[in-house]
Amino acid sequence: MTSLASISSWFTTNQVLIENILIFVLLAFSVQVALRTGIFSLAGIGFYAIGSYTAALLVKDGWPAVLAVFAALALTAIIGYLLAVLLVRLRDLYLAMATFAFDLMVGVVALNWTGLTGGALGVNLIPVSVSLLGLILITIGVMVLLTLMENGTLGRTLSAVREDEQLALSFAVDTRRYRRFAFVISSMLGCLAGAMHALIFNVIQAQDAGFNLIVLALTMVILGGFGSWVGAALGAFLLTWIPIRLTSVGVWWPVYYGGATVLVATFAPGGLIGLARRGLRGTLGLWNRRIGLQPVGSAQPPAHPPPAREIP
Repeated sequence: MTSLASISSWFTTNQVLIENILIFVLLAFSVQVALRTGIFSLAGIGFYAIGSYTAALLVKDGWPAVLAVFAALALTAIIGYLLAVLLVRLRDLYLAMATFAFDLMVGVVALNWTGLTGGALGVNLIPVSVSLLGLILITIGVMVLLTLMENGTLGRTLSAVREDEQLALSFAVDTRRYRRFAFVISSMLGCLAGAMHALIFNVIQAQDAGFNLIVLALTMVILGGFGSWVGAALGAFLLTWIPIRLTSVGVWWPVYYGGATVLVATFAPGGLIGLARRGLRGTLGLWNRRIGLQPVGSAQPPAHPPPAREIP
């Protein structure tokens, strides 16, 4: 009973931190889905704002939270598809710049459409409609669905589109259709993160989805490792938890944070997950050498060949 009480007390004390981490995990997944398909898209941050305002305004208008979130996702799917059709020819840096411009446009609209969004004051007094348990279940559900998608035929096709688009085309894979699909899924995950933010913290402002959030979302994936869902979640956790721990250093904490990010990007381009994997492989290799095991396929020929048999 004492342990359960201490766990409950810990959750209560750190509830806001946990909620922020889970929301940023969903946002990191939004960027991750796009990157794993070879799409350098930052549009998820713009849809984060769209999801926030849509869910908040509908709930304030009397809609149930579930219907408000589904309505926000449906709106995002439509806008995301239209945007994907418009940007389907762009690649790499050009696509990143176009989606970055989209994020800025959404921010400008949110700041200046005062009759709908409240302008600089934002939307306040949003009914708190999502519990911590609900957010945990939603995040776990998203992780399960993404894992199933990755391990299925769809995931392998998306990986093929990322690794070699020409080869995928030679196998009659409609690469543009799959890229549009990944773009829409990425947009909906950004929308879901924004909706959760609005319905948990009961206030949203135009600057919530500004330039800082764009940098933060991209850094989460780079720091954790864009090749792994666990890496994205780890990056979201660290970039939410570390700033709180570094508040003791005052105004210098961004320097420590930026320096750590530069070091990881330079010496661990696969992120922290890639660094952990290399460390694990090195440890296993050292252990195998200590106990005399050879890696598969690396057996050495015998020092002395066996004697030839005489033919009668």
